[in-house]
Amino acid sequence: MRKNVLNAALENSADPERARKGIDQLQTGAGAALFKTISSEQARVLSALLSGSQAALELLLAHPDWLAPLLEDGSLLYPRREKGLRRQVEQLFMGGDNSAALGELRLFKQREMLRIAARDLARLGNVGEITRELSDLADVCLQAVLRVCQEQLVRRLSRPFHLDANGRWQETMFCVIGLGKLGGQELNYSSDVDVLFVYNDEGFVSEVPPGQIETIGHALSNHKFFKRLSEMIVAEVSRMTPEGALSRIDMRLRPEGKMGPLARSLPSYEDYYAQWGQ
Repeated sequence: MRKNVLNAALENSADPERARKGIDQLQTGAGAALFKTISSEQARVLSALLSGSQAALELLLAHPDWLAPLLEDGSLLYPRREKGLRRQVEQLFMGGDNSAALGELRLFKQREMLRIAARDLARLGNVGEITRELSDLADVCLQAVLRVCQEQLVRRLSRPFHLDANGRWQETMFCVIGLGKLGGQELNYSSDVDVLFVYNDEGFVSEVPPGQIETIGHALSNHKFFKRLSEMIVAEVSRMTPEGALSRIDMRLRPEGKMGPLARSLPSYEDYYAQWGQ
């Protein structure tokens, strides 16, 4: 009976031969038990996925335990929201071992990409839903990397501060801004992520809010601090590991392109776009 269910699904897939080869490989591996009870809808989704994506098959062969949760009844009917993705990523970092958590983050992204591809190829989501999910996934991964890198740099160098408009010292905030397809929430599977790095204002790094402006000459500047932070983020997002890379990150849309600094203060961006941005 299960064989008939699979055959019917394969015949209606976009590439029956490719899908059949993929299912044959999965049936001989650790995921074989699923095929004894596979439903017609599960067979349809799996056939659509394997006929449309060799990368999906490679992921399932490398992680056969992902197959059953992927095809669980109802798991693909609706898109996942950013809030839910963010909550799951936060749980990865609760143990305090950031190095291990970053590896888990890469696996998390691969699982989510597999889930999104299954929804897409099985026509369970429209284009708007799929590109939004891909964009939300990139967002939460970038935010996790930012948090880890910033915590590491603060432990090593202390915190950056700047003077506000009222002459009071404030901790300097930092932001990653998505541009291009990421900014428009329309990423596809192979998109680079285009970003800008921006911080409040110039100042310097100190263990506590500065009491005297004269100490500026004896500390690391905000610009140098955030340049290092930006370099750390780019390196971590791009780093190839056994679990893969998180994304290809593209900084060429920043002011002055490749020649411009990786990070700028908000006033610096304002000056650039007012004078040269056109």
